[in-house]
Amino acid sequence: MGTTRVAEARHRHCESQSHRYRGACWRDDNCKHVCNTEGFPSGKCKFHGFESKCVCTKPCQ
Repeated sequence: MGTTRVAEARHRHCESQSHRYRGACWRDDNCKHVCNTEGFPSGKCKFHGFESKCVCTKPCQ
């Protein structure tokens, strides 16, 4: 399964690669919609090496 990372900023956000998004991620709005179905309030495309993946985000608890 995916891992959860904590991004440090003003507010802490946890990130997890989407389990349902298929293929390369090119549109943030598509990624966000899929993340919403997984229970995350937001999501965006992020590059990992040569691939663009859908990464879901939520405030850390």
